[in-house]
Amino acid sequence: MTEATDPIDYYKLLRVPYSASSREITRAYRDAMKATHPDTVAPDFRATAEERAKLLNLAWRTLTKPAERLKYDQSLRKTVIQDQIMSSYFGGMGMPGGQQHDPFAEALRRETSHSERREMAESTRSATVTILLVFGGATALVVCFVVLWSVAADLVRAVL
Repeated sequence: MTEATDPIDYYKLLRVPYSASSREITRAYRDAMKATHPDTVAPDFRATAEERAKLLNLAWRTLTKPAERLKYDQSLRKTVIQDQIMSSYFGGMGMPGGQQHDPFAEALRRETSHSERREMAESTRSATVTILLVFGGATALVVCFVVLWSVAADLVRAVL
């Protein structure tokens, strides 16, 4: 199974949100390894457990190193965006009933933190103030131009 042909979502594998901290990822990794460690399963399932343990190790190594995680998140985002684009061209073809929701977008969604919500509110306020200032300034400029034009027209009529 190669990453290029069949990308594995390490977040889903470890059952952590995309916003999980390194500590949460480590905790999830340890819990998953306890449940599927090759030494704790029956001999018949050992090969499957070893493959899963390798995937869990790879996921943990990737997601706990900031540079590797950033690189992985970017490649995951590219894959999801590419799938979204392709589904917009070919979505619903051959699917009974068609899909009404976008599963790829749902995969990227995560719950926003308090600081992110506060930052979004601040940026919304800032954008609103900027828009009001720009349009207010433009309106004031137009009104001043109209008044000056009117005064200039009255002066020209008075002189002639």
